[in-house]
Amino acid sequence: MVEFRYCHGAVYIFENSKVQRVKVGTTIMSTSNVVTRLRDVNDKWLERKVTCQICGERRLANFAGFVPQHVVSGIVCPGGNELPLEKDVTLAESYLENMKNRLSELSGSEKGSATRIVNNLEKRIERYRHYNRPVGEWQFRVIFYTKCAEQVELLSHKILEEYLDKLAPFGEVFCCSVSVATKAVETALSQLGLLNTAKKEANL
Repeated sequence: MVEFRYCHGAVYIFENSKVQRVKVGTTIMSTSNVVTRLRDVNDKWLERKVTCQICGERRLANFAGFVPQHVVSGIVCPGGNELPLEKDVTLAESYLENMKNRLSELSGSEKGSATRIVNNLEKRIERYRHYNRPVGEWQFRVIFYTKCAEQVELLSHKILEEYLDKLAPFGEVFCCSVSVATKAVETALSQLGLLNTAKKEANL
């Protein structure tokens, strides 16, 4: 069962008009937090933050455009000082093949953990195999301040499911207009009995 935090939060809609996409997400209730989230989204979109081919973590690229050296669970990740997934999938494919070969040697929780790594890696490789260098920049468009923001966000995503961009370099991106996304959030708020108490700000 999913547990939701019932504190107030912000459900935001960002738009990238160049690619005709919107992003619907949530953060705690503060304009500064929405601005911080927008900056983070643009860092990822504009490849200032890049994705490690091995662990999938995002890091600020070094001066040469490589993923910097980093540690995951106390172990130096072999994806450090290598090209990110945004530029190459060769290392990820090799690592995936090695992981698959090891599965038959594992059992119990170790096998379960390795299987999850394989599944996640396959999804990342598939996403970045079709990766096109992003254009445009994300802008703030609409924000709703409300209770149960996480629940509103989740329901909004279900309403917008048919528009989901499965090849976007990060989640919660939809191929629709700001007005369609706004209507989805308002519908979610209404279904949850929160529309009349929500505060809306727009920058259209």
